[in-house]
Amino acid sequence: MKHALDVWYFTDTNEADDPVTVESRCDLDRVLGEVLAHKQFHPTVVCVKDRLALGGPLNLPDHQLKFDINVPYRIAAIHTMGPSSFLPAGDRNQKPAKGQSTAAEMPEGVMRAWVTKGSYARAPQVRPTRDHEVDLFVDFDTRTRFPADAAISWEKLREALEELGETGLRPTCVDWQDSDVF
Repeated sequence: MKHALDVWYFTDTNEADDPVTVESRCDLDRVLGEVLAHKQFHPTVVCVKDRLALGGPLNLPDHQLKFDINVPYRIAAIHTMGPSSFLPAGDRNQKPAKGQSTAAEMPEGVMRAWVTKGSYARAPQVRPTRDHEVDLFVDFDTRTRFPADAAISWEKLREALEELGETGLRPTCVDWQDSDVF
């Protein structure tokens, strides 16, 4: 991996207060195993360690990727947000939802948000579900659900996290849809 990732998640000894750094595929496998083995009280949060920060007293990163998983169904969904520089160059000119500018047309400081679009290469074990039959949450506290079509396989989740570590940019191995949740 060219970019280290900081991952916030829950285990018996970690209450997601401090990130765990992922620097290799082996680290990623270990972290994903721990995420799957322990109840997550909030979606797992991932940031690229060497990307810009917004500054201010909290010095928050300029981007974020978070995901929720459903263990029995072996599915996940990803929410991500960031400025236009977080998008791969080929995605910056894609037309977003009606009435919005492309990422290339937007000022750098403007944040955009996306969730996965699950119609991309569904794994055979991931079967389509009725709306909210399987609940995946963008935010547990507010009970904000992912759209029903945001589900992807665990394999796609892992592939997306690997790509994030390689490029430091929003993954291209999954399809995305605009989100109004930040």
